[in-house]
Amino acid sequence: MALSLEEFVHSLDLRTLPRVLEIQSGIYFEGSIYEMFGNECCLSTGEVIKITGLKIKKIIAEMCEHVEGCASPQPFELPMNFPDRKDIVRILPSLDVEVKDITDSCDANWFLELLTTQDLFEMTGKEFPIVAEVIEVPQGNQLPRSILQPGKTIVIHKKYQASRILTSEIRSNFPKRHFLIPTSYKGKFKRRPREFPTAYDLEIAKSEKEPLHVVATKAFHPPHDELSSVSVGDQFLVHHSQTTEVLCEGIKKVVKVLTCEKILTKSYEAALLPLYMEGGFVEVIHDKKQYQISELCAQFRLPFNVKVSVRDLSIEEDILAAIPGLQLEEAITDSYLLISDFANPRECWEIPVGRLNMTVQLVSNLSREPGSFLVRTLVEEITEEQYYMMRRYESSFLHPPPRPPKRPSVEETKLTLLNLAEERTVALPKSPKSLHVDRPKKLHSNQAGLDSEVPVGCQNDLADLEKGKRKTGTTAVAGTKVTTEIFKN
Repeated sequence: MALSLEEFVHSLDLRTLPRVLEIQSGIYFEGSIYEMFGNECCLSTGEVIKITGLKIKKIIAEMCEHVEGCASPQPFELPMNFPDRKDIVRILPSLDVEVKDITDSCDANWFLELLTTQDLFEMTGKEFPIVAEVIEVPQGNQLPRSILQPGKTIVIHKKYQASRILTSEIRSNFPKRHFLIPTSYKGKFKRRPREFPTAYDLEIAKSEKEPLHVVATKAFHPPHDELSSVSVGDQFLVHHSQTTEVLCEGIKKVVKVLTCEKILTKSYEAALLPLYMEGGFVEVIHDKKQYQISELCAQFRLPFNVKVSVRDLSIEEDILAAIPGLQLEEAITDSYLLISDFANPRECWEIPVGRLNMTVQLVSNLSREPGSFLVRTLVEEITEEQYYMMRRYESSFLHPPPRPPKRPSVEETKLTLLNLAEERTVALPKSPKSLHVDRPKKLHSNQAGLDSEVPVGCQNDLADLEKGKRKTGTTAVAGTKVTTEIFKN
């Protein structure tokens, strides 16, 4: 019984796929001509298609070759410049044609089995190595054209996870270029100065390998006499963080500071910089050594600024060599297929599964894997969208870094004032329950990133403190409500 294509789609049980259909009659828009991959072609009465899967508002179909025994009286008419008939065709379900299900009378094996890069990666490791013919490859892929082009026979040796260093171009304006650098990259790097917006960033960047030497680019005037002032051009050697006491309107207060040595003309002077200090510092580089990328990742904490000093001579064009500054941001792990030309199986290339969506037709299994082979890796330039997708994916597996202390610390000020209030009101009835409840609420709001703006001086007015507590409590409740609504959806 003939049905419209839309009726067939609505009644289709996905568990019965694939299904073979024969075009009975109908038109597509104003005729049987429609566009596929930018080319026009006609869908003839009697043409046979195989439905391999469904997507929202689309049918993914595969055109049938003219095979004896399968009712297809007319060949599928294509212009001379149309891609190979092995391509996958995507047809809207609103196609105004009638179809007939002839699955039971046709052999589904008559159709070519096409696999995407993702399909290949989902195969088990025991199914490799395999021989395949390339059917379709995206334009602009960075592999040599002699390896990946339609009609080329390749060997897919295996699938695996490989390390890459996510890297961005250092520049003040956008857009920046982004790269994935393999750890096997043979070029060499020299260090470039890093910039630090706060003293807290200095604390994160310091290492035991060498003292961190920086020069100030912004002045800082401390609110307490116990802390050090900073002028533009001052140079410091950063050591470690600690706590120190300062006097705030006659009250002793504990502040987290960074201990440094201020470099004078002929001597050094001890300096204490509060971690909440918003200043500006630029690193002074004394190291002239050239590093392999694996050495940089092993010896220094990322992110780290570098420039290419010796390009990778093993590749024809090193796209990193012309860039004046690079920031090595983080090490990631990504999925790859290892492929080679069938005629030269010992020279292999890595294909990124998530970013190179080729289509292949399986030819056969390889009887035996060649012995040793040379794996060639490329520096891959990725788009802005791919870059942020990777950062989001990697960040989902990492704990966020600790937040820098505020100026001054809300919690320390609050606890100090609460203790002072308790001492002054000993004779008054107290409510331990209210203190017990309010403190966790304040901690919760801090963790959610909802801290209130804090004045520079210490506050000892209990009325203002209680007002601030009520304000913070309201904000925390509102945040909880939003979270609950998200979970409901």
